[in-house]
Amino acid sequence: MANEGMDRRTFLKLGGLIAAAGAAMPASQLLVTSSMASSATTSQMQYSMTVDLNKCNGCKVCEQACREENNVPDLEAVYGEDAKRYTPYWIRVAEMKQDLPGAEERPLPLLCQHCIDPPCVHVCVTKASFRREKDGIVLIDEHRCIGCRYCVIACPYRARTIVFRDNPTPRDEQNKKVPAMMLGVATKCTFCAHKDLDAGELPACVEACPHKALTFGNRNDHKEKVARQIADGNVQVLRPNLEVKPNVFYMGLSKNEAALEKVLG
Repeated sequence: MANEGMDRRTFLKLGGLIAAAGAAMPASQLLVTSSMASSATTSQMQYSMTVDLNKCNGCKVCEQACREENNVPDLEAVYGEDAKRYTPYWIRVAEMKQDLPGAEERPLPLLCQHCIDPPCVHVCVTKASFRREKDGIVLIDEHRCIGCRYCVIACPYRARTIVFRDNPTPRDEQNKKVPAMMLGVATKCTFCAHKDLDAGELPACVEACPHKALTFGNRNDHKEKVARQIADGNVQVLRPNLEVKPNVFYMGLSKNEAALEKVLG
């Protein structure tokens, strides 16, 4: 469970991360993977996801499904390439490439990792970012967020963006089960927390994936597939050296890829 405060070691880690982000490091330098899986939370339930890269072909169906379900505007599609820099996203399929001659690019779905010890929560000055105690999902209270961007900088996975533009899709064409996005606040994946996850509903990206590359469930329930996949040990988390204990696990990375990944775009 995340500590209420921040000890010197954690502070120094975040300080280094913020300095790196401030220097505009590309995503290629932000992602490192390891065969070490993060330790389980002590709560009875912890929602987690596995991503099987052997099945993912980069079709980006998950991206579109997420946008439609959660009213995440695709501003680039409406306003062109110039809008890419301020287009919010909850899940994105990046391209990764080993730093080796002749290495091929591979798709890598990236989203909020719903860490057990999330840096974004530690740095939030208004306590708008929080980890939901009952199931470990990291959420944002938009009414408390002031858009300071501390969480955006602190996130090791580049999983947060700021909402700079209104959704061009008319409200009556958006998903009524999800509020319209507020301007000037941080946004990110919620594992589709508005759904009845406890009753077996799944995040939109998991439902939509035509290749069944994504699996979701309670990692503390051995009867669930996601728990068995994690327990098998053939999974890796991104940037384990930061010890934030992510709850998104990747399958299908080679040992070389596990040591260092370059993510493009």
